[in-house]
Amino acid sequence: MKITQSKKFRHGSVSVALTVVIIAAVILINGIFTALSDRFTWYIDMTAEQIYTLSDEAKELLNTVDPSRQVTIIFCSPKRDLEADPSLRYPLYTVTEMTEKYDNIHVKYVDWLTNPSAVSQYKESSGQSINSYSIIVTSTFEATNPTTNALEEKTQSRVYALNALYTYDSTGQSVIGYNGEQRLVSGILAVTQVETPVACVTINHEEKVNSALLNLLYETGYEVKAVDLSAATQTETDPATGEKKQIPTAEYMKDCRLLVIFDPQEDFYTVDGEDEIAILDALLAKRECAAMVFFDHETPEMPRLEAFLKEWGVEIARHTNEGTGQVSNLLIKDTRNSFDPDGIINKAVYAEKGLGYSITKQLLEATSPKPAVFKYTGAIRMPADTNWTVTTSEKDENGDSYTYGAYYANGVNRALYDVFTSSNSAFAEAGGDKLDESAPFKYMTVTRETLASGGNSYLLACASTEFASAGALDSSYANHTVLTRACHAMGGAQVSVSLDCKYFTDTEIDSITASAANQYTIVLTVVPALAIFITGIVIMVRRKYA
Repeated sequence: MKITQSKKFRHGSVSVALTVVIIAAVILINGIFTALSDRFTWYIDMTAEQIYTLSDEAKELLNTVDPSRQVTIIFCSPKRDLEADPSLRYPLYTVTEMTEKYDNIHVKYVDWLTNPSAVSQYKESSGQSINSYSIIVTSTFEATNPTTNALEEKTQSRVYALNALYTYDSTGQSVIGYNGEQRLVSGILAVTQVETPVACVTINHEEKVNSALLNLLYETGYEVKAVDLSAATQTETDPATGEKKQIPTAEYMKDCRLLVIFDPQEDFYTVDGEDEIAILDALLAKRECAAMVFFDHETPEMPRLEAFLKEWGVEIARHTNEGTGQVSNLLIKDTRNSFDPDGIINKAVYAEKGLGYSITKQLLEATSPKPAVFKYTGAIRMPADTNWTVTTSEKDENGDSYTYGAYYANGVNRALYDVFTSSNSAFAEAGGDKLDESAPFKYMTVTRETLASGGNSYLLACASTEFASAGALDSSYANHTVLTRACHAMGGAQVSVSLDCKYFTDTEIDSITASAANQYTIVLTVVPALAIFITGIVIMVRRKYA
């Protein structure tokens, strides 16, 4: 008998063929599933931090976007490159889920290396540099021109660098968390608002404004402009042509809703007929305009600016040494409520009443309120030699009363409220000496002027420039949310976003219970083995009785 006609050969051939078919089927199914998962970005998020999943808070914010506003998120790299690079995969998954849940959000991929002109318009309109690691959020819609009252097509965009979507450690070198939700959601809200408020940041007084604060203003929805109040004209770049032109300062600032003065080192003066203080007064005489002033324990004396601040109830706390006559700013320390043993990085106390409370209310009502940190902070005093007086409010809805500063003179009506203070254990130093001054000290205040023409204007003062540093604006602290909500409440910004960073604290898959993990282990271990065992039994029986 020929070997090819024997039972052994026939049964062996069937076994080999069956094995080949099973292996081929597994490979084919795996290939099809891999292709589909690559095409539709299928994944299961089993991380404890749910890094790859859009949070409920982000969804609530996106639900507020007008569905008629079409949003396009542009990655400046091909999709295959994004999937291959772990650092780019996080925003890719975030955007993918957004496009699946919201019909008005779309994604587009552009290869910037081979086609940079495809996104050049966004560089011109935003003033931000663009490369292959950039992510652009843009929206085009019809809006009414307030001058002509005609409908015009309006395009707004935000450009984000990849590193802006991550949180770094104190050295700025190691990535410790993914903050893409905060950036991308704030970008979507910013580009879909009808009006873009302007935030002007003063220059020419040796201000030391940092990029972290500028980014916060940008993300909050402001168009950020630098302004030299002593100049009659300002330089502005035409976004369409790139041409630089001179604009009269008044016209340049006509849409300004927020003026930021950050850590000035020189006073505000009258230069070439331009009175900088008069410009500040004129701005805050407008309805719903605001100013933010940041200083610290090293801010030099600036008589004109400080006289302006005193009119708003803000005096930089200083001490004069009786022996030497030396004037020094107060440095507040609090060793009992500090993140360092020297009492320099202080945990502030939330105001629980008044206008300051309205800014921080949502934070304070959280189950575990985030701390607001003030590092190297000075203090704010309410001026004693002016028309400011301490007033007790009428009882609120809870039957409680509280004190605030009140000012009324020459038809001007202002009120000063605490936002943050020190704890009662804090103490003050000046010139290296401990002072006999009692706590609490004012860290941050907000002043509201009730305008005779209707509406209000505001001034927020912060006694720590470090409050707006990159480290302090990390989402583990309240600082970012406080400034965002202050911009929203005072300066007309329509975007108020504060989403928690998702820290890379745990790389293990522990979002499922131990019992569920054991069940998965049993299923994945036993089922394949049992299937193979049963298949073997069937083949053996068929061979025996064939």
